[in-house]
Amino acid sequence: MSDPFDREVTIHRQRFANADNGFAVLDAESEGGPVVLVGPLSHLESGERVHITGVWVTDRRYGEQVKVTRADPLPPDDRPALISYLRRIRNIGEARAQRLIERYGAEHVLEEIDSEPAAAFRRVGLNPFRAQEAAASWNELRTTRRLHMLLAPHGLAYLARRISDQYPSTAHRVITENPYELTRVFGVGFRVADRIARAGSTSVESIPGRVSAALVYALSEAEGRSGSTCLPVGQLLAAARDLLGELPDEAQIETLVEDGLLVRDGDYIYRLPTWELERELAERVLAMLGEGGGGPLADGAEPPAAGSGELELTAEQQAAVRAALRFRLSVITGGPGTGKTATIRAIAAHAHARRAGVLLVAPTGRAARRMTESSGVEARTIHSALGWIPGEAPERDEDAPLACDLLIVDESSMANLELMVTLLRAVAEQTHVVLVGDCDQLAPVGAGKPFADLVGSDVVPTTRLSHIFRQAAGSMIVQGAHAIRRGETPEFRPEEGMRQDLFLMERARARDALELIVELVGERLPNHYGIDPVSDIQVFAPVYRGELGIDALNSALREALNPHGIPVGGGRLRIGDKLIMTGRNLHEKGLMNGTVLYLEDELGAPGGDEAALLLRSDEQLFRMAPEEAESLHLGYACSVHRGQGIELPVAVIVAHEQAGAFFLRREMLYTAVTRAKLATVIVGSRAVVARAARTPDTDRRHSRLGELLSVRR
Repeated sequence: MSDPFDREVTIHRQRFANADNGFAVLDAESEGGPVVLVGPLSHLESGERVHITGVWVTDRRYGEQVKVTRADPLPPDDRPALISYLRRIRNIGEARAQRLIERYGAEHVLEEIDSEPAAAFRRVGLNPFRAQEAAASWNELRTTRRLHMLLAPHGLAYLARRISDQYPSTAHRVITENPYELTRVFGVGFRVADRIARAGSTSVESIPGRVSAALVYALSEAEGRSGSTCLPVGQLLAAARDLLGELPDEAQIETLVEDGLLVRDGDYIYRLPTWELERELAERVLAMLGEGGGGPLADGAEPPAAGSGELELTAEQQAAVRAALRFRLSVITGGPGTGKTATIRAIAAHAHARRAGVLLVAPTGRAARRMTESSGVEARTIHSALGWIPGEAPERDEDAPLACDLLIVDESSMANLELMVTLLRAVAEQTHVVLVGDCDQLAPVGAGKPFADLVGSDVVPTTRLSHIFRQAAGSMIVQGAHAIRRGETPEFRPEEGMRQDLFLMERARARDALELIVELVGERLPNHYGIDPVSDIQVFAPVYRGELGIDALNSALREALNPHGIPVGGGRLRIGDKLIMTGRNLHEKGLMNGTVLYLEDELGAPGGDEAALLLRSDEQLFRMAPEEAESLHLGYACSVHRGQGIELPVAVIVAHEQAGAFFLRREMLYTAVTRAKLATVIVGSRAVVARAARTPDTDRRHSRLGELLSVRR
């Protein structure tokens, strides 16, 4: 346990600050001497007195620091601090600050200025115009300070400046009278906003906007957590009840619909932006299906028949090639070993033979590299091809479309609603689009499941590859994956001629299972297959908490695989750690949510321009600023959602009664099993595997794209 820190300090200077997330490194002075503070402190300025609560941590390079959990600004307690505070007011220098103190006294000067700011400043020599400027500056300073006091107990003090910018003259009133505004404008969770409201009111039920905020927030949570684009009315009301403590009236939904914040489509409720995206995707798909192809792909030539040299294709694959050349939009879906990659190569070859420009893209960098290696055609990430950093406008859109005659999108099942719409906006009028993927895999991170909806709509020309090629058919992983797709328990005993690459190792006790996983990853699997235990093996688990949760697995695996790594970043990470990006994307670096990284070193000094972590991803090196490192977590074990784009030699899957067995569903098990090329080892019990295989997850993600396509066809 780290020693607690609970003292008053005076801020000396900012070494580093990031206004977007509030992270800062500050030098301060306490009764015990100098101290370095790290945490959400960007709102604090030189000369401020603050009550700091946190814990001591020891950094290998920078020594002892305090990791701050709470920072409460205090009023200046002596003349120098008071002068420093007053000098932050526009048009007030040291001399006028001295005059204000002499006129009103150190104990009462702040109260006197508060009562009549402009008059107080005129009394120390400012003309009326400059006194009004000073009064406006004073009001902003005091409002920001009051916001700090309100937000600091909840770890949100860094939002004070943003809230002040959004509501220049009413910021304090917004937070005190309607803190639920935070959930809409600043992405604060409803429960946090509710705590702020309860801190300032004895009756939160009477605060305007509380029920509306809960309804809108419940929809946002459904998009982010379960991936639903909408919710049935009954489910939305039930989700809001969990937030409010009581069931809201359905009339509240109608009010939000009338105000334009929500959209009602039959019995389903959407947030307006999500409804617009889903409708736009349906309209774009139908428009592409109603248009004839053009350019070099429209000459009507048939692809070669089966048995023609390098492009020997099954009847299913030939149908996929014909559809790609004939229709502006077509879909190819199939499980492992069914020839999706060979089909991509064939389509690209026929397009090149017609002198058509071909662009291959995939949702993640790892998938794009795998596509390049397997197809022989250079592939890019979707974001790179579009020149798109989310939050900014993409470089490619309707007015500047992608320069290609054929666009092939691999791993399309990983594309959520927003990504699919943004991509199709950038498709030129005559360009053909082929979406390739596995509709039985886990649905994408984010709202919507457009690939699965397109496959299930019976509206888009779709080729289902079902023939398992001979080499793949000898793999128990491939056969087991197809069994799971059918809702059946995979077979773990090899038949004659089968390659034994799928294993089940049963352990009844969670502790025994944990010890087995550490032994497998640390020794047995690397020794047997001649692979690296850190980079070539990935452990997947359904939940984060518990004795077999992702957090416990990561802790145990790090102690086995990187016990002597030098601590960095306050001791949370170690040099040599395997890490994974969570919760955000750094598109300018090509680092996406779910990217696996390896911590190579720590560079520079905190607060300096060169301060950074040195990270490696697939032999590429990246520098990452300290404030961005909050999105890095241990990656020896991860969720299947996080590892959806991972493909590596060996996968170890936790399927145990004491490891969130309820959350392990068919799509999750199927996706995890197919992540490995050499071997998949399941640790747990046959009963959990069987239950997961027969329990689909599709009923928990609401989307109406398929219905929109059928109705508008």
